[in-house]
Amino acid sequence: MKAAGPSTPEPVDAVEFAADRAAEHGVPLGESLPPAAEVRPGVWVLPQPTPGDGIPHYTLSYAIVDEAGGVHLVDPGWDTEENADRLAAFLADRGARLDDVVSVTATHLHPDHLGLAERLRRETGARVQLHAAEQEAAQRLAEQAETAVETAAERLALWGVPEADRDELMQVARVAATAGPRTTAVSTGVGPAGFTADLVLHDGELLEVPGRRLEVLHTPGHTPGHLALVDHGDELLFTGDLVLPTIYPGLGLGGPADDPLGDYLRSLERVSAYAGHEVLPGHGYRFTGIAARCATIREHHLKRSREIAALLDAHPGLTVWQLAERVTWTAGWAHLHGFYRVSALSQTAMHTAYLQRAEAA
Repeated sequence: MKAAGPSTPEPVDAVEFAADRAAEHGVPLGESLPPAAEVRPGVWVLPQPTPGDGIPHYTLSYAIVDEAGGVHLVDPGWDTEENADRLAAFLADRGARLDDVVSVTATHLHPDHLGLAERLRRETGARVQLHAAEQEAAQRLAEQAETAVETAAERLALWGVPEADRDELMQVARVAATAGPRTTAVSTGVGPAGFTADLVLHDGELLEVPGRRLEVLHTPGHTPGHLALVDHGDELLFTGDLVLPTIYPGLGLGGPADDPLGDYLRSLERVSAYAGHEVLPGHGYRFTGIAARCATIREHHLKRSREIAALLDAHPGLTVWQLAERVTWTAGWAHLHGFYRVSALSQTAMHTAYLQRAEAA
């Protein structure tokens, strides 16, 4: 695959920008699939659809060409025949083949990002790469799979969920416990348990992409081993699901973690330093202004922490369920069901734990 000549691409496609701005902060992204586009010479973005009714409706997959013509993928998208064919056609249109794929780096283990990696490894021999902490998280999920439903029941009891409401929420745990690679990330919150990468990555190291300086940043919060990539030469920042242009990413969606909210806030602070870089997120559209977006996301979370702190000051001893009932949710607590209610409870528990750690510090 040959890199195109010098060009000056627009950081954000105007049509896509307008469409997604209409979905500001949590409203579903439009279902229309934007075209593949060149970000920089030798760096391409390929939208890959998410099956079913998952939100967002597509993942932004990236292809990077090294100086020898090898192709390196970041987040290849969901494992479907359609997406595999789309990727093959995308490469063919640019004079390459699937066999030219040298490596696949997943920012995290969710199937809308990692999904096609196993197929590509099997069919092309491509090296699949995850952060070491994400590999450990996948292994823990596999080890805990047999007791996942019982653990969920204990958690609901700890959160003070009324008996009458537990069955609906336990169904989410049952689906997650039997999730295969095609089960939606929105439904389960996790990806393939037990997946084994060919190479584990560590913070600060450079990817093996000849002719480019792509640095690994460990950015936990969304998942324990989420990573971002910095292209120092082209001033690009691949953020996966750490920072999205319109959606607030969920936290703690990769198995147990001690302090996902605290981890996430520290990750936001870290990537805010790349103020001059163009952001290449996992969903939505490319944009600039990472520091401002991180500040908005940070305030969103701290506002919720302050709301929960005020509730606890006024009503000490409230359970997680009782807090969640009183917290302000965009859709309203009464309209949250299934996974979304579990997510709301999980977020409330995370904020409560974050406040307790801050108080104890």
